Amino acid sequence: MKQAIKALYTRAPQRLKTKFHNLLNSDGFYSHKSQALIDRITALSLPITDTELQKRIIKDNLLLVEIEISSFCNRTCWFCPNSSVDRKSKSIELPEEVFMKLIDNLAQIDYDKDLNFHRFNEPLADMELLLKRVRQARAALPKARFSIFSNGDYASRENLEALREAGVDSMLMSYYYGKDKSYDKESVILPAMEKMRQKLGLDYAVVEDNFQQFCVQFAMEGMEVYYRVWNPSTSGQSRGGAIESMKRARKVDSGCFQGAMNFYVDYNGLVMPCCHTRSDVKAHKDFIIGDCNTQDMFEIFFSPRFTRLRQELFMSGACSPAVQRICADCSDRRREQFLSLG
Repeated sequence: MKQAIKALYTRAPQRLKTKFHNLLNSDGFYSHKSQALIDRITALSLPITDTELQKRIIKDNLLLVEIEISSFCNRTCWFCPNSSVDRKSKSIELPEEVFMKLIDNLAQIDYDKDLNFHRFNEPLADMELLLKRVRQARAALPKARFSIFSNGDYASRENLEALREAGVDSMLMSYYYGKDKSYDKESVILPAMEKMRQKLGLDYAVVEDNFQQFCVQFAMEGMEVYYRVWNPSTSGQSRGGAIESMKRARKVDSGCFQGAMNFYVDYNGLVMPCCHTRSDVKAHKDFIIGDCNTQDMFEIFFSPRFTRLRQELFMSGACSPAVQRICADCSDRRREQFLSLG
């Protein structure tokens, strides 16, 4: 593998080599740089067509896969693009054959990291579909960690127990208060926690309590169940510029590493480079990096389009105007997580 990466790097354009040199010597962030880190960045920045090499590199770097199994969401939260993109009038399922192809791709690398069954949908709205997809995935991926994010509207003790039995490891539910309320512990947060406690019939313990998030864990054997309230004024993102009211004047110097470790698939099979971009937002259309209806994940991950984008996002300096437009105020860069892999 090292020889193959070295050969690719040797053939890389001088422009790219210069970028790597500048990256690895910038702002002290890579002060502990090693040849292994250089090899990883190189491998993720160049188109690779050798399937076995693709699999080995993905195996070493991929930490999270999100597959949106259907489109429907019952809410139109003001801080989410679903407030302007219709996800309520009908539900479109990701084709089963596309889902199973992705699961087979992951099985080929003996995937043992995180797999989520959601993106901007509400997965618990269709429990029959969700349970079917979880069981299909669990049969093929016995080592992976399965997680589900939910708004909690469809949560019940029965549904949680069914998901646990199907193979889900973790459930994170979020309480979203209206724009007319504030992040207030006594009047907003604690009443919401108590209401969910009564709904589930489970006791909880507080696991996080700060100005960004309040989170509790319910006492359920065999599955982690969390319920949180997060503070949009401190933790909110503009979702790639899609939410005008959430745009912030930030100066973010670091590169972005989401596309090096994560793989995001929308309900239509289209692949996006990060958790904040989505194929049904007009401003993000140019950032669709692949189509699982016609490609496997290995081909998409190492496509010229995705590798060129990773090259640009890895750098700490100025990006192209197109990338700057959707990334300018985003602080969700994951670079510490990327370094921890080395």
